[in-house]
Amino acid sequence: MPSTPRRPAPSRRRFLGLVGASTTAAFTAGALGACSSNSGGGGGGSASAATSLDDLIPTHIPFDGVTPDLEGLHGAPSGFTSYPDTFIQALPNPPGSGGHYTAMTPLWGPVPPALGNNSFFDYVNGRIGTTVEFNFQDGDTVIDKMNAVIAGRDVADITMFPDWVINLIPQFNRAVDELFEDLTPLLAGDAASAYPLLANLESDAWRWNVFNEKLMGVPWPSEPFGNWVLMRRDLLDEYGIEPPTSPDELFAIGEEINDPDNNRWAFGDFNLSMRQIFGAPRQWRYENGELIHMFETEEWRASVEYMRRIYDAGLMHPDVVAKADNSKELLNSGEILFNQDGLGAWNEAYAQMLGDNPDFRLDLMPVFGQGGNDPVMHKSDPSGQSVFVRKGMDPAQVEEILGVLNFCAAPYGTQEYMDYRYGEEGVHHERDDDGAPQLTDLGNTEVNDGYYFISGRPPAITESQYPDFVQWKSDWYNHAAQYAEEDPFAGIRIQRPERFSAAETPMTDKVEDIIRGREDLSQLDQAISDWRRDGGDEGREFYMGVLQEHGRD
Repeated sequence: MPSTPRRPAPSRRRFLGLVGASTTAAFTAGALGACSSNSGGGGGGSASAATSLDDLIPTHIPFDGVTPDLEGLHGAPSGFTSYPDTFIQALPNPPGSGGHYTAMTPLWGPVPPALGNNSFFDYVNGRIGTTVEFNFQDGDTVIDKMNAVIAGRDVADITMFPDWVINLIPQFNRAVDELFEDLTPLLAGDAASAYPLLANLESDAWRWNVFNEKLMGVPWPSEPFGNWVLMRRDLLDEYGIEPPTSPDELFAIGEEINDPDNNRWAFGDFNLSMRQIFGAPRQWRYENGELIHMFETEEWRASVEYMRRIYDAGLMHPDVVAKADNSKELLNSGEILFNQDGLGAWNEAYAQMLGDNPDFRLDLMPVFGQGGNDPVMHKSDPSGQSVFVRKGMDPAQVEEILGVLNFCAAPYGTQEYMDYRYGEEGVHHERDDDGAPQLTDLGNTEVNDGYYFISGRPPAITESQYPDFVQWKSDWYNHAAQYAEEDPFAGIRIQRPERFSAAETPMTDKVEDIIRGREDLSQLDQAISDWRRDGGDEGREFYMGVLQEHGRD
């Protein structure tokens, strides 16, 4: 079995799984979509069709890189079951010309030694030919910092905003014009050929970075799905239990394995996944000339009732009921066997656990529907973050920064990817017998995700250093992707009315209280009525206008 990389808890997981990690975030940020391309940031909402943005985004130029071992189906990412023997040199020369720029990104995990005391920074900056000096912000409180940055109009030369943060910053559409560079002249159409690794990013992800009819940000293309239920496959195998294929089977498994007297409960929380299993839409369903919100569907109600049934049966860990932030630890220790999280929690757990427990195995719970029906899988937004360049710099500086972002967009299988992910071979990492990078003691101290966060790259399943990971995740994705929801607003970028967005917060709180036994199920009807009154019906009217405007009614 391949050895596991020594590394602090990977910050990449913390970012990728952030929305999936909490019910509140998923109710709001997951449904918001990106800011509109023509909104001035007011409270009335606005929308713009993605097809109207084609002249503002780069011409897509695929990069001929490493051939995957497992082909992604139905839009799923491809899988790589091993690291290549040799890496492709994507860029012939360092892109930089000796500049020095500041960069602000979130970071989930320990803050590494700063520039001047960190040989990883020295190495990557040397490879780029430009000095990038990072100012990391605690990812768990990043919304507070980013709000302050926008309010104070004091931004770094390079700033990364997670998409959910953008959606929660008031007046962001106005601020983006005031603070950040219009990248349209440098990247729209064939101009992007000067930055071939940026041109390799998907067009839909680029459209998500158009604000006010201008291309303002560089995207991070998302995997199709952000979260699902992780299960302890090793323990299920030990007990001779097959993975569930229906909600009833899942409940029966929970009853069989639940053993509070021996400090074991079946479940954490998986409310978001249950919505999809029962067939509720991500936000709106359009049928018979009417828009029906998720909250108004029988499928969503059935998912809430199911989760309350889980609570009433005593199958949910009391820490999860009490909203403690330790569900990852509970899953890793075996105190619970099923828990919903961002998909990146899987490789984070492997990095933490396999060294001490080589038989530890996680897997994603199979995708299934209720009553023989297909599930409705909720797709992620096309881009999970945006990277902006400070307004007011010399054109040559902007071009140099784009060269840096181009370097950091190098995909898996390139030397550039290995550089910004793992540093210098023989210093920050070694390759094991299977060719996978293993961080050295110095690498564990210095290597971080700063460069990884200042650009995106095509999604891929690459963690071949972990046993079974690539095959199992690829199999799950290729099955799940065929059930992706048909969204009536696909390709339309929407800034929601503020009252509509605000109405979700009390609704979220009420539903959580119902699921966790603090309120009775009978309160659900009143909560829905209040939501309609406080912004739900206003949102319906707005969204119907969007459908009519774009000829989809």
